[in-house]
Amino acid sequence: MTAKNVIEAYFQAFNNGDVDGMLECLSEDVAHHVNEGQVRTGKAAFAAFCEHMNRCYREHLDNMVIFEAEGGRRGAAEFVVNGTYLATDEGLPEAN
Repeated sequence: MTAKNVIEAYFQAFNNGDVDGMLECLSEDVAHHVNEGQVRTGKAAFAAFCEHMNRCYREHLDNMVIFEAEGGRRGAAEFVVNGTYLATDEGLPEAN
């Protein structure tokens, strides 16, 4: 399986709200670097993050472009996030 295949499977699962499918794409020692906060290490920590995010937000990614390095071992994705703020998240304004 190439990096592009993994990225495609992961983001398809993301857009389908399929956390188990997302977790299948990750290694046990995954390191999740969030844009504001500490690094979460391991599938259990990532699953807990997903549970929290799914409670507070409904998100969908589109306009996706997937990049793959020669040989298929490395890849990246660029996309637009569209979403709805469902429930108040700690430290953020109240959800309406």
